[in-house]
Amino acid sequence: MRPMRTWIAISLVAACGHAAAPTPPSPHVPAATPPPASTTAPPANAPVARTADVVETLFGVEVHDPYRWMEGDPNAERDAWLRGQGARARAYLDALPGRAALFDRIRELGLGTGAITSVQLAGGRTFYELTAPGAQLPVLRVRDDRGDRTLIDPSTLGSAEHHASLNSYSVSPDGAYVAVDIAMGGGEISAIHVVDVASGKELPDVIEHVWGEFSASWLPDTKGFFYTQMAPAAEGKDPLLDMTARLHVLGTPVDQDVTILGRDGASAFALAPEEFPSVLVRPGTTWVVATASGAHSETRIAIAPLAKLDRRGTGKTPWKTVAEYADQVDDVVVQGDRIYLETFKDASNRKIVSVPVSDPSLAKARTEIAETPDVVLRGMAAAHDALFVRQMVEGRGRLVRLPWSKRAPSAIALPYEGWIDEVVVDPLRAGAMIGIEGWTRAPAYVVVDAKGAVTDAGLATTTNADFSHVVVEDVTARSADGTDVPMTIIRASDAVADGSHPALVYGYGGYGISITPSFSPTVLPWLEHGGVYAVCHVRGGGEKGYRWQADGTHEHKMNGVHDFEACGQALLDRKLTSPGKLFGRAGSMGGILIGRAVTDRPDLFAAANIAVGECNPIRLLAAENGANQKFELGDPETEAGFRSILAMDPYQHVAPGTAYPAVIFTIGLNDKRVAPWMTSKMAAKMLASTTSAAPVLVRIDEDAGHGVGSTRDQAYAERADVFAFFLSVAGEAQFRAR
Repeated sequence: MRPMRTWIAISLVAACGHAAAPTPPSPHVPAATPPPASTTAPPANAPVARTADVVETLFGVEVHDPYRWMEGDPNAERDAWLRGQGARARAYLDALPGRAALFDRIRELGLGTGAITSVQLAGGRTFYELTAPGAQLPVLRVRDDRGDRTLIDPSTLGSAEHHASLNSYSVSPDGAYVAVDIAMGGGEISAIHVVDVASGKELPDVIEHVWGEFSASWLPDTKGFFYTQMAPAAEGKDPLLDMTARLHVLGTPVDQDVTILGRDGASAFALAPEEFPSVLVRPGTTWVVATASGAHSETRIAIAPLAKLDRRGTGKTPWKTVAEYADQVDDVVVQGDRIYLETFKDASNRKIVSVPVSDPSLAKARTEIAETPDVVLRGMAAAHDALFVRQMVEGRGRLVRLPWSKRAPSAIALPYEGWIDEVVVDPLRAGAMIGIEGWTRAPAYVVVDAKGAVTDAGLATTTNADFSHVVVEDVTARSADGTDVPMTIIRASDAVADGSHPALVYGYGGYGISITPSFSPTVLPWLEHGGVYAVCHVRGGGEKGYRWQADGTHEHKMNGVHDFEACGQALLDRKLTSPGKLFGRAGSMGGILIGRAVTDRPDLFAAANIAVGECNPIRLLAAENGANQKFELGDPETEAGFRSILAMDPYQHVAPGTAYPAVIFTIGLNDKRVAPWMTSKMAAKMLASTTSAAPVLVRIDEDAGHGVGSTRDQAYAERADVFAFFLSVAGEAQFRAR
């Protein structure tokens, strides 16, 4: 049972102004010669953003913010500026001669792939999302003794203005019902719809205003479910504050639903405004689990007897605390008379411990799986017969099985080395289903039976992409402080180290999220144009355990930025590219990573893509989903938090009179994870500050949010625009702007 933790994508909040001067080029990396401007300037018929400098002295530091007027919603002036910039970007990108053919090739490979994801098992049925070849969005399917059939097709639910998308779903323990989160316009504010699996008919139970990552959690008797609901919308209020966990009984009016967890001081498990509550009951147990979490690894946990759950909403459930944030627990399972917890307290690579339900004191915890050097635990799933634990070894997945009746885990032999995307179990049945994929191998599912034997599940992604000529190398780059940073290089097998290749470096570096092997056929067109694709596993991610994560957060955030710069430099040193052909890309919380790399080393990358980026974290508390980010980024209302966030804030480090590289900002105007005004502020400041002839574009999508619910064509169009932009900057003949 995974605590309902969301990365609610403001995973990278920052602010801006005029406070600290940009850091000069790092002395450990030789400065590259600035690339020649190989592109013509974009059309100039876009509005110029006005400035109205807001000056504040915070903890003795004078902070300037000339574009603060762009914050907040509604904001007609900002939106007009964004749409003008969007039209300017569209005209520029459409004028690149090779862009249309590149989009066609990306689309051919993307739509030629039939992807199967998000498997769930219940009641002898298998549920999965299928994005069929040629389809734009996934549908929800079920496999049972009647064969395979579609339960929900979001394409039938949209409107002329906005498409509908499936964000998440949850199946009842007996497989009879499925609760589906449906959102509009590529956003993530969803409504829960309930479908009867046998008939395929929708029930009248519809629950509005939930965040799409929070799927329902069913009662063991299938008569209802818990759900996490957003607070009523109010102008000027962060919509991701004051969430509540509620209980809905099928067939009853939603307005009669009872609040189980909320900001109730009388409750034994009260919440802070920024905490996300959830309530879960694992089938086969008599205990209910309450969790409070956010955009961080740590989770608060409490338990109570299901029979004593207060169903009147008076806050009288006798919750017993199991873990606070300081206990650094990030996963929990109740089995029999024990609670199993994954923790990184005094165990950077994580360990699994257990405590009795009757006395859940972590001081008396029993170690079930000890921490191991070079092996990072990445979650557990509880089947009827055993606990299945996913491990990460040098970026690849490994699975171990710990039977409930034994104390020693055993390794499961998987078909090949790749990453384990999913460990799927039915708590009422033995065994598990495992989803595995690699950088060059399409995802497929296998079944692990009660004895640990592995067989094919008959569920696999199909593709027309040929990766037989592609090689993958795992190397390291030396960062500023001497740390060796893992980097994965994906290239054509005949790519010669002669400096001629355009090279793209991708990174993230937030929340302890690891960038693991994943199959992406739409990377192939980049390789077909001679490109090299590299993934930089920077600090702030979880590739090397919690210590690696902590070394890239708060006051250490710039470590990850220097790691990213080092990966770019390593590609130059290996002669896989040259200064005018090196590109960087990151998004969401990674907006801090790429934004600070560009402002710290404007000479290093020829161009960058900042996608739905956290560009102004100093102003995080003024943004939607802002307070949720304090754990990851720090609290800007404290001196220590302010100073560390200011140092990482890309907007604040855009300096007038600087020759910045080409930059393409990409955003969806329905984004509720990372406020689009963060992008608009940084883009406006960069447009006003740069002295180079390199273009700065703002690409917008009005029917998209953070990218979660985008159609395939929306995603492919954005990828084609970014790749074409980079190839144009690189001087590739067929992409030179007219």
